[in-house]
This record gives sequence, structure tokens and C-alpha cells, in this order.
Amino acid sequence: MATNIFKQEEEEIKKFKELRKKEEENFTIRTAQKLGLPYANLLTQSVNLDALVILDEESSRNGEIAVIAKQDFNLKVCVKNPNNPKTISVIDSLKKRGFKVDIYLVSTQSLKKAWDLYADIIKKGGGLTGEIEITPENLWKIQEAIKNIEDFKKIFETTREKSTSMILEVLIAGSLSLDSSDMHIEPGEKDARVRFRIDGLLQEATSVSVATYKHLLNRIKLLSELKINITDTPQDGRFSISTNDKAIEIRTSVLPGPNGESMVLRILNPAKLTVAIEELGFLEHDLKTVGEELKKPNGLIVVTGPTGSGKTTTLYSFIKKINTTGIKIITIEDPIEYHIEGISQSQVEPEKGYTFASGLRSILRQDPDVILVGEMRDSETADIGIHASLTGHLVLSTLHTNDAPSAVLRLIDMGLNPNILTPAINSILAQRLVRKVCKFCSQKRKATAEEITMMKKILSDMPSGFKMPEINENTEVAVAVGCIKCNNSGYKGRVGVFEIFTINKDVEDVVAKNPSQTLLIEIAKKNGMIQMQQDGVLKVLAGITTIEEIDRVSK
Repeated sequence: MATNIFKQEEEEIKKFKELRKKEEENFTIRTAQKLGLPYANLLTQSVNLDALVILDEESSRNGEIAVIAKQDFNLKVCVKNPNNPKTISVIDSLKKRGFKVDIYLVSTQSLKKAWDLYADIIKKGGGLTGEIEITPENLWKIQEAIKNIEDFKKIFETTREKSTSMILEVLIAGSLSLDSSDMHIEPGEKDARVRFRIDGLLQEATSVSVATYKHLLNRIKLLSELKINITDTPQDGRFSISTNDKAIEIRTSVLPGPNGESMVLRILNPAKLTVAIEELGFLEHDLKTVGEELKKPNGLIVVTGPTGSGKTTTLYSFIKKINTTGIKIITIEDPIEYHIEGISQSQVEPEKGYTFASGLRSILRQDPDVILVGEMRDSETADIGIHASLTGHLVLSTLHTNDAPSAVLRLIDMGLNPNILTPAINSILAQRLVRKVCKFCSQKRKATAEEITMMKKILSDMPSGFKMPEINENTEVAVAVGCIKCNNSGYKGRVGVFEIFTINKDVEDVVAKNPSQTLLIEIAKKNGMIQMQQDGVLKVLAGITTIEEIDRVSK
């Protein structure tokens, strides 16, 4: 008998609770209508965890707010009371971070459901909360404090016991301060090492414990919209950092390994795109050639070199040089690395059928004057680009070849007709990046007899009329010493070494006969091309870089 009474009471309590829930939802619906806001019920719809962690749990609970969906920088935000000062403060902070906020009214029980999900994130992500945000003030403080690798190591030691978000913030801010292009986080058996790629070479920065590495991995995956539960398949993603008046994009690559997933974060800092053509490192002879090529209304300019040789920076410098209100410039890239004001940029999406080839066809219907194609990866893209250059467009693109003349043979191998190939190409530019000696610690020494002989040999067939520097037993070359300002490397910053192969009638006649690479190089030299190694030696003689650096890159 007593058991039945207890059951009846439980049923009554259950019914009462359900009734209260319905009443609360109905009240919220009526309030939303009065306020002119959309209503949401989180008890019946899903919450995106990647969106939820844009706010940390403490801010979410204190502000009676939850982010439940995210598309690019558009957020779907649920609140209990839009007039709550704490709620307004959190919404303002989201807007300052560059987000567009759409507000939905929800009940208290809906918010509680969202807050309960933070526990799931902690289980999966190791207690990760919040989205990475480096405020201008924090970035400035860290940059002021970090002038070299040793400074970074000292600051990082004071951060080890902080939150995962704080550790990641210091890592990225340190990478920015040291002008690093990439950050590598590589797990081992006992710890994970962190390395920065500075001036093209990796330098040891610090190490983190296995536990911290796991937290960082999951935090970065969440930020980059990667799947946390997938650990045996490579994944690629991206996220952004708002610093002052600019956004810095981070491209993430995660690769499985025996000790865990290796992470590489490529830092796309728009500040690096301020390089003018005059500052890229062109000799006066080549700078004049480039200027003449960019003035032409049509034709193809190809920039070639291996990954990391600065091709994108060179192309963007070309675009900035010719970007005026009088011409229409459109790009198709994979991905868009830097956003340039005043031009139309598009990104390939192969999974949606938007490839370089299909995108290029669409671009031609947009009446462009100049087209930048991120890379000629296949014969179809190359063929469309070639025909576009023959029909009144200036086309800029890249290829992967070792030198400039080889690009012609590469395009022929891709199936392009030699008879229309050379009339379409204006010039081919090959490049590498060499490190510049540190201006604070570099010294000079006399060149050895072997070095003098080598430099004379390399410069022996320079174009006629070129003013040659004198090389004798008193010739001095730079020495990379190393100091605290250059992280004891002896080098600070990089500069390009180039060769420019301009296409003329001599080249057209030879290409039609299936020439060898050696023959093309000879014709290019005859027509005034300064080879990369020659450009490098001239930079050695000018005290810009060292013989060792030219050997490392040009050989």
C-alpha cells in the first residue's frame, strides 16, 4: 500500500515538473514575441560544441548566454534576458572579436542544457574553454618582451601551469614576435617539442608535457573545426586571430604518427605582404625587366620554384604594383593566403566542383584585365590560362620547376601545344629565398683562393654590358657570426635570388623543335638572363648574404 502511495507521489511530481517546463517555455515564447526576437528550444535541438566553446563556461554562465551555432563569423546566440547588463557585456565582447551575433530567446532550462555540455567538452578536449584571442594589449606586451628565442623560452616557462588557451596564446604570440612562418608541435614518447620556422629553417623553441600536448591538440582541433575523435587520418583546417586592426589566419595541418598527431600551424601574417617589388631583391637589370613585363596588357607571367621559395609573395607584390582603379583584377587561389583590398579573390572548393579550371572559366566571364591563378596544377588549367593570355588578359601563375627554362618543358609535358605556348608566355621567373646576414653581428673576411676562383667562374658568362664587380685577392665576403638579436644564427630576414627568362622569337623557333633543357638555358643566357647562382654571387659580393647560404639554396 505504501509503495503505491510513493509511486503516485512520484507521478504527481513528474507531471508537475513537466507542466512547469511547458509553462516556462510558453512564457519564453510570449516574451520573445513581445521583444520581437526569435525563440529557440535547446531541449529539442542540437548545440554545436565547436560553437559553444567560443565562450568559456564561466563567461557563459555568468552572462546567462550560450553560443549554439557558428558559420564563418556569424554566431547564433541564445540568451535568457537580452537586457541583462552581464549578457550585453558578453555580446559586446563577441562583436569586438569580429563576430556578427544573431540573438535568440531561450528558457533557463534550455541554457542549463547548453551549460551541461561543457562537461562533454572537458572529457573530449582536456578542459579546453574559449576561442583563441590575442588582444592588441596582450600581443603588444608579449612582442615587447620577446626579442629572441631565449626571451620566448623565459616567458613560456612562466605560462606552463596556466590554462590551455593561455599556453596557445603565448605560443602563437611568440611565433609572431619572432617572425616565424610555421609552428611545429611534434609529440615524442616523453614530451612534445615545439619548433618555429624562422627565415626558412626550423629552430627549437620549447617542449611541453604529453598532457599539455593532448590539451593543445584538442584545443587546436576545436578552433580549426577538425574532428576530435578522428586520430588516424590527416586533417586540415584553419582559424583566425584578431589583433588590433588586422586578422591573422592560421592554417592547421594534423598528421597521425606513432606517438600521436603532429601539428603544423602556418601563420599567414598580412604584415609580410607589405613588401614592394623594389624590396624583393631584384637586381637593377631584372627589376627593369619585371617592370616592363607588368606594363604589358596581355600574356602569361609564370613564377616557378619549390614550396616555400616566396612565389606567393612575389605574385602579390606584382598585383599590388599594378592594382589601380582602372583595371579589374581577379584571383583564384587554393587557399586565399592574404586578402588584398581592391581586387576580387576566390578560393577553389574541389568538393563542390569549383576547381582551378572551372573557376578560371567563370573568371573569364567577369571581364577581367588581370587574372592570378594560384597554381597551374593540370593541363586543363594551364590550357585555359594560356588561351586567356592570348585573348587580351595578363595572366599570373606559378609552377614547380627547378629553373626558369625548365618551365617551358614542363608545360609541354602537360600536353600544351608548343606552337601556341611561346607566343602566350611573356616571361618565366624562377626564385629561391636566401637568408640575409644579421646587420648587428655580421663580419667580413677575405675570400679564399678557391672561393675567388668559383665566383669568377660563375660570373664568367654574365650578359654583355653588365657592369661586373671586381674580384681579386682583396675581395671580402660576409661571415654569419650570431648574436642575441638573430637567435645566434648569424642571419636575420630573407631576400630573393632570381632568374628571368624572357620569351622572344629565338625561343619560339627552338621550342617548336622539342629542345633540351641545356639548349633552352643557353638561349636564355644569350638573350640576357642572369642565372640564380649568378644573382646569388652578386649578393655575396654586396655583403647581403654568405657563400655558404648561396651553396645551400642554389645547389
